[in-house]
Amino acid sequence: MKRRMFAAALACAMILLTACGGGNSTSSSSQSSSSQSSSSQGSASSEGSSSSQGSLVLPDSSNPDSSQLPDASLPDGSAGSVEEPVAESSLSLSKSDFTLFKAGATWQLKAKADPAGGEQSWSSSDEKVATVDEKGVVTAVGEGSSTITVTDKATGLSASCIVRVRIEDQKPDNGGSSSSGSSSSGGSSSNGSQSSNVDLTAFANQVMADYEFSHLQLADASLMDDLYSGLSGVSTEQCLVYCTMMTMNNGEFVLVQVKDSKDVDTVKGILQARINYMAGDGENPGGAWYPGPTEQWKNNSRVTSNGNYVMMVVHENCDDIVTAFNDLF
Repeated sequence: MKRRMFAAALACAMILLTACGGGNSTSSSSQSSSSQSSSSQGSASSEGSSSSQGSLVLPDSSNPDSSQLPDASLPDGSAGSVEEPVAESSLSLSKSDFTLFKAGATWQLKAKADPAGGEQSWSSSDEKVATVDEKGVVTAVGEGSSTITVTDKATGLSASCIVRVRIEDQKPDNGGSSSSGSSSSGGSSSNGSQSSNVDLTAFANQVMADYEFSHLQLADASLMDDLYSGLSGVSTEQCLVYCTMMTMNNGEFVLVQVKDSKDVDTVKGILQARINYMAGDGENPGGAWYPGPTEQWKNNSRVTSNGNYVMMVVHENCDDIVTAFNDLF
C-alpha cells in the first residue's frame, strides 16, 4: 500500500516538474524553449529600452529640441571678434593752381569732402593778392600769388590751391597790352602783338579741368585744316583747336588770338561754319549725326570774341565757360 502511495506521489511530482519547465526535458523541448527565450528578450529590448537601462530616458534624435541648439545668429566666439572697416575721411579741391588776369575777376573753387555735409572754413594766405569768401569764391585783388585753403571742421582735414594774379595796367580795348599805355590804332594796338599776356593754353587747361569734355585732343595743322577750313590761313598769335575723333562727337573747344583785329570776324565765320555743319540744316543730318550730339551742337554751342581773342565752345555749360572767358579781359 505504501509503495503505491509513494509511486503516485512520485508521479504527481514529475507531472508538476514537467509543467513548471524544470527537470529533464527532451532536446526539441530545450531548443524550443531557447528560441522562445531569445524571442522574448528581443521583444523586450525593442519595446522598452528604458526598462533595460533603468530610469534614463534617451531623447528622440528625429525631433531635436530647438531650445538646446546653438543660435547661429549670435557669434560663439570660435571665429574671433569681427572688426568693422573704418571709412577714411578725405578733402580735396577742384583746382590745385589757376590764374586770374584782372582785378575783381572771380573763380569758384569747389571742395569735395568725405563724409560730406561738414562745416568748412576758407582762408587766403595773402588777401592783398586774392580773397576768398565762405563759399569758396576767389576774387583777384592785386599782382602776385596766394594760397587758398579750405578746412573741414568735423575731420580737421585741409586742402590748398595756389591762385596767381596777373594784371596788365591800361590794357587797350582790343584785349592786348601796351607798354606806353597808348590806345592809338597803330602798331601794337591794331595787330595785338603784345596781347600774348593772356595765356590761352592756361585758360584751356583750367576750363577742361573744371568741365568734363569727351576725349578732346589738340589738333595738328592737317586735322585743323580738315575740320576748320581756312583757319590755318589766318595770321595768329595763339591758335588752339581741341577736337575729338570719336563717332559720338559731343563737343569741341577752340581758342584763337589773331594778330590783326580785322581777322576776328573771319575766324568767327570759320568757327560758326563748323557748328552749322555739325548741327545740320534740320532736313539732312549734320556731321554730329546722332540725335544727342546733334542737339548739343545746335543748342549748346557758342562763338564769342573779346578784342583780338575768339572762342568757340560746344558744351552743356557753354554759358559758364563764356563768362569765364570774358573774365580774362
